[in-house]
Amino acid sequence: MAAHANDSIPLQEVEAAPSSDSGIENGHKRSGEFSEQVQTDKLTVENDIELATINSTEAVLDTKKDALDEVNGSANKISEQELRPDLAQFMAACQSGDLPTIQDLVTSGKVQATETFSDGITGLHWAAINNRIQTVKYLVEQKVNVNALGGELRASPLHWACRNGLVYVVDYLLCHTDADPALRDAQSYNALHLATHSSNITLLVYMLLSCCGSGKKLYVDEPDSCNRTCLHWAAYQGDIMSVNALLRFGADASKVDNTLFLPLHWAFMKGYKSVLKTLLEAGSDIFAKNDQGKDSFAVAKDMNCYDLWVKVLKEANRDPKKEWAIKYRWLDPRLAKLVTFFTPYVVLPIVFEICSFHNGFAIPKLFSSVILFVAMFYFLSYVIVPNYLLEDKPIPKSPFLAGIFSGTAFWCIIVWITKLLPNISLANVLVNLILAVLIVGFVFCFFKAMFINPGFVPTPTDNEVILEQVKDLIDLGKFDTDHFCVDTFVRKPLRSKYSRFNKRLVARFDHYCPWIYNDVGVRNHKLFMTFVFALHWAIVLFTYLTIDLFSTLEDAPGYESDDESNQCSLLSDDLCLGFKHHHFHFNLMVWCLLQYIWIASLCLGQMFQISKGLTTWEFRLLNSQMERTSAYNHSTVPPDYGVGIATASNQPASPTHRHKSPFTTCIQLVGLDQFFMTAKLTIMSFINRTSNEAYNPLETVDVPFDHGIKQNWLDFWFLGEIKFRSLFFLPIEGENNLNGQVVDYYKLYEVPKHARELV
Repeated sequence: MAAHANDSIPLQEVEAAPSSDSGIENGHKRSGEFSEQVQTDKLTVENDIELATINSTEAVLDTKKDALDEVNGSANKISEQELRPDLAQFMAACQSGDLPTIQDLVTSGKVQATETFSDGITGLHWAAINNRIQTVKYLVEQKVNVNALGGELRASPLHWACRNGLVYVVDYLLCHTDADPALRDAQSYNALHLATHSSNITLLVYMLLSCCGSGKKLYVDEPDSCNRTCLHWAAYQGDIMSVNALLRFGADASKVDNTLFLPLHWAFMKGYKSVLKTLLEAGSDIFAKNDQGKDSFAVAKDMNCYDLWVKVLKEANRDPKKEWAIKYRWLDPRLAKLVTFFTPYVVLPIVFEICSFHNGFAIPKLFSSVILFVAMFYFLSYVIVPNYLLEDKPIPKSPFLAGIFSGTAFWCIIVWITKLLPNISLANVLVNLILAVLIVGFVFCFFKAMFINPGFVPTPTDNEVILEQVKDLIDLGKFDTDHFCVDTFVRKPLRSKYSRFNKRLVARFDHYCPWIYNDVGVRNHKLFMTFVFALHWAIVLFTYLTIDLFSTLEDAPGYESDDESNQCSLLSDDLCLGFKHHHFHFNLMVWCLLQYIWIASLCLGQMFQISKGLTTWEFRLLNSQMERTSAYNHSTVPPDYGVGIATASNQPASPTHRHKSPFTTCIQLVGLDQFFMTAKLTIMSFINRTSNEAYNPLETVDVPFDHGIKQNWLDFWFLGEIKFRSLFFLPIEGENNLNGQVVDYYKLYEVPKHARELV
């Protein structure tokens, strides 16, 4: 990849105190780790790349090593430390946050708070990079110059804090001092550049909100000395969250640096699909050439990303036969969705009719059915769905599975009307009446749950309002990705989650259900459960009436069950009659029973979760806590920030994202993962009751919304007062019951006081 030899990648501040005072802690350690990572992160290039390209790339990667060599040389100046031991002690105390020692040295007059060694690094620099907020405040009160430039890179304390992504130190310096975010270090990086280099999305969001925009000090596309913008650096680092945040604030994906590299070109250095796809959608020119005359395809080939890049382009509906132009959508997206939804209505009955195995040719018929179903799947995946959805594995996010369910229900209703009702017996009048009520119930709840807003948390359009939310979180020590949604830029209410399907933050999020083609949240969870329960019992009654019909026909005059042609080796006489003489009806019943397996498991899982006051998402978080797995939430709360403030180590766990196998995806699609998690927790709890030393997961995790089985179920079904009419109320916005009181889940940021008293 072409770059000039004097260009450099972002460097962490690595100036160190002399070896005798090497007390650099959290922030400085991360700087060293970053430098080691950059040195070891070598690029794979082809042998035929021009020598200038190879040399320039090595120069970019070796810059960090040269800086470290210079630092090691400066670290040998022991004489300066020996000459001024009090100042050395002061600097070490600033690094460790030993505020009493600092105050003693300053008040006794042994050291001036503004004093430095010859490198110009102040105590404020060391306190800032080590996240010592109380020390920072004290030194600021002692009139230390907050814009003092020190170290080999001539950087300010704000620069040092930004390099390490320390939000709380940066916030204090910007809000309570005259720290200048536009100030540049020796590499021509300002605070926004360095915040991007840190890859801490919470700091970047804070900087964008507080320093970028009309009338503010920084411009989102401010270039460094090599004309690289923050978007260039975020793309180089493969940081999709930073890329999305910068694009949200208007970063230009068409900007080029001194080597005519777009952010897209730099993204090939890491080769992350999500980053490439996002930059492509942002309007990057795939044919733009760098100073070596190479477009995105040539750069991708150099970085061994060519196949991935072609895949990204194809998934973006680009046509390789027409110079990667966007393919013409021959079908309107709304019509394409309808075709996807209604195709199973046509294919399912054909498959049921083909599978008349009693007439012979069982294997060819089964093979034909499979071929038909696979053909339908590929037709939808590659012809219809791309007209409205361009994603890898799009079927679960299309209306196809909802069509599978509704198509099955449609033909069950047709069979019920045409076959079961005409042969109704007096004994089954009540059963048919109940089935009719259940059919009306699940059909209504299905379509209502599909089309209703599941509970989208309103997103402020004014960045100042968002900034106020961020500052509130900072005051609480909760500004991290557990409490702030970096996808929608809104403070997360409790129990909410960002939906990858709807691209919105959903209040009291339960899960995404492909069978209703919607998320399940605070506004449609009751509808979803009514749909599932009604469907569960409708299948039971439909099967009962079907078997009863076959039994009646089996006893009808003229039918000889003893006839060898009417007998089956594995089925009873009545089922055998259905198999041989009513194969469509029989196949439909078997298909419904197969669906019943996952529906029943889903009912059990949901019932357990409601009984424990949990949503499916919270249940998965609980499972993560049981397994002691969690993801980094980008929290940088200083250890001395305040009493009772949560740090990164005790934030709620978030499940780590792992690659899903096809089997895992299938299990999740049918809801069996909830059943397995429920069974796992139940078994562990049972073991605990039989062994005093066993581990009980329910005693080691906080379930703040569990108010007992009775109250949990009342809260779920009733809205407002516990009256029969309120059973049918649906939330207008985010309101719902919690421990008998109505709360607004759009604005629920703390567990209500009445709830905490019962936990």
